[in-house]
Amino acid sequence: MLDNQNHLNFSPMDATKTLESPQRCSIQSLLQPFWQNTPTFPLGQKVAAEGYEWLYVSHIDQVSEHWQNGPNLFLQSRYLQALEDAHTEGLEFRYLLAFKNGKAVGGINLQLLTVSAAHSIRSLRQRELIGFWDRIKLLLANWGTYRFMIWGNMFLTGQYNQWWDIAEKDLPALQTATLKVLNCLARQEKIQILMARDSFHHEEVLENAGFHAIDFQPNMCMELPDAWKNSDDYLNAMSSKYRVRARRAFKKSEGIIFRELDLRQIELFSEDLYALHLSVVNQADFNMLWVGKDYFVQLKQQLGADFCLTACFEKERLLGFFTTIRNGKELDANFLGFDPEANREHQLYLSMLYKMVEQALQFRCNKICFARTALEIKSSVGAIAQKTFIYLKHTNPILNHILPTAVRFGEPKEHWTPRHPFREE
Repeated sequence: MLDNQNHLNFSPMDATKTLESPQRCSIQSLLQPFWQNTPTFPLGQKVAAEGYEWLYVSHIDQVSEHWQNGPNLFLQSRYLQALEDAHTEGLEFRYLLAFKNGKAVGGINLQLLTVSAAHSIRSLRQRELIGFWDRIKLLLANWGTYRFMIWGNMFLTGQYNQWWDIAEKDLPALQTATLKVLNCLARQEKIQILMARDSFHHEEVLENAGFHAIDFQPNMCMELPDAWKNSDDYLNAMSSKYRVRARRAFKKSEGIIFRELDLRQIELFSEDLYALHLSVVNQADFNMLWVGKDYFVQLKQQLGADFCLTACFEKERLLGFFTTIRNGKELDANFLGFDPEANREHQLYLSMLYKMVEQALQFRCNKICFARTALEIKSSVGAIAQKTFIYLKHTNPILNHILPTAVRFGEPKEHWTPRHPFREE
């Protein structure tokens, strides 16, 4: 991630390569990532570099004795194990631990993903519908299959990518060393694009390392005041216009039964749940990955009561579902699915959002994270946009220079108007 002259101070333990001095290069070599002549970090073996020892592995259970299972559920090994066991197609997992004097002082979770731009952008797959500029975009996208190294979690919105257990004064040095090691790992794994996600402010250490801050769609979050004890308190805080809107949604969903499913029931409805999920995600204009069929079963199995899958039934017919994950005092809205026709008839999605608020109040949470997409309807139930940055870097210095322009060229746009459902005090 740092420039090539910033070599690792590499000392051999289980590997012996060092970075060589820069040699005179051809134009062709400049157009390729610098993968050759760099130190390697064999999976499962400790390697010394930059004053630390590093352990790079592909399964969380290989480092469970060192991994710090703090209060943040999304960094706990049980959650990370569930993601591995969901077997999401095309997704690989990696974990990097830093050791000082035999003690683990930091850990980061990584995901490796190969993405085809032409396949990920829905509007580009509908070739008969697109105009001139979309055809140009499709032509460029067809050239683009990229291997990503994601420093973070593609299943969440938020900065759930690292933990540190070191004195604050020593943290900058450790972070700088980590960036250097990640740069070597990117070359080792033949990565084209590194992604660090998601940050709610500018990260100077990343920008100094050549990353570009891209402000994609915001994270939609909602604070829950202590005074709200139940759904009635929430509705009473609304202006009359939005309270009427909520009651209209409740009326349209009369006859729909919302029921939390246990593990056995999730297994029983597994195929139907996944089909309903695909009916929603396949309508999105951009998708980098599709969750594995075992995702919901594995999360329930590993997280127990902290993972809730609430299904919507009309009599015995499954119409839709939503999932939430309780992370301490925060409720994270996760994946969902519904039948499009049932959604139009019963306003299922809006009713689901209200049910999430109700669930958060029952759990005595003080915040809900609704994630990205569907920004306007989320704001209508009280969520506020929180600006979120994703940091990107191409491993080729020339292509990295034009990366922000290329991303903006292909980025799907969502035009929306923020709503303000609550009365002003």
